[in-house]
Amino acid sequence: MKRAKKYISAAIILSAALLLAGCGTDTGDATEKLQIEPITDTDENAVQTDTRTENETEETENRAAADENSVTEENGADTDMTEETDITDQPETPADKTAVYEDVLAQYRDMVQHDFYMDYLDSDDYESHFGEDIGEEIRNHRQGIFYAFYDIDGNGTEELVIAGEQDGIGVSNPAFAPWNYDLYGFDGNKVVSLFPNMELGGRTNFSLHGDGVIEVVHSLPQREICIEIYKIGNDGVTPELVDRFYIAADLTGEKAVYTYFQNGQTGSEISEEAYRSALQGYETPLAEELIWEEIY
Repeated sequence: MKRAKKYISAAIILSAALLLAGCGTDTGDATEKLQIEPITDTDENAVQTDTRTENETEETENRAAADENSVTEENGADTDMTEETDITDQPETPADKTAVYEDVLAQYRDMVQHDFYMDYLDSDDYESHFGEDIGEEIRNHRQGIFYAFYDIDGNGTEELVIAGEQDGIGVSNPAFAPWNYDLYGFDGNKVVSLFPNMELGGRTNFSLHGDGVIEVVHSLPQREICIEIYKIGNDGVTPELVDRFYIAADLTGEKAVYTYFQNGQTGSEISEEAYRSALQGYETPLAEELIWEEIY
């Protein structure tokens, strides 16, 4: 019986020894040990701290991107404001380009409304009542006054044409054919009279033709006529002489005899046929008819 107990005790001791040998210290797999070991409070705080750091980094990057977008938008806004300022600072062009002639038209309007200042005809200051831009010849006859705009030289700025009609024929009448007296242009700063009080004497009128031609006719004494062909210069207000014709009349016989010259009275004598052919070359139709308005 004692021997049996010894065997049992020995078996128990041997089993314990084997068990201890199988559960000895293991240093081979630390990761596996971390996985099975419970997370302590210290480790949990460390994980939370690491997580906040990553979030803060992402938030910082997002904030930086937002700031960059904000700067870009502000720069874009500044650019837009600069462009808007530039546009605002540019001088405005009047929608109605003919408004520059309003002062001249006001002078003619005042003349018409005051009956050509006939009440002052015998006074010493009669001439002073007329506006400074009103031509001298149109003042001599009480008549209907009309105006029209036309871009003669094709430079984008219309000229102002002033005409008179002594027969009282209105613009709605097919027979309406006023005499053109005065012509005004605009040089970008001021209104300029293109033919201010020409000094050849007699009656002076002009006609407009195609290709920018202005035909000025001077009716001189003794039935003599001077015809000048002009075009407007590059400055938009200076008439440049292109050609000149002179017609002299001999009234000594029973029938008047006319002599024709080109380049003026001292120019070359030409035949009537050559004169008419040359003049017809200048008298081409306008691209558009003038639209007349009466001044009241």
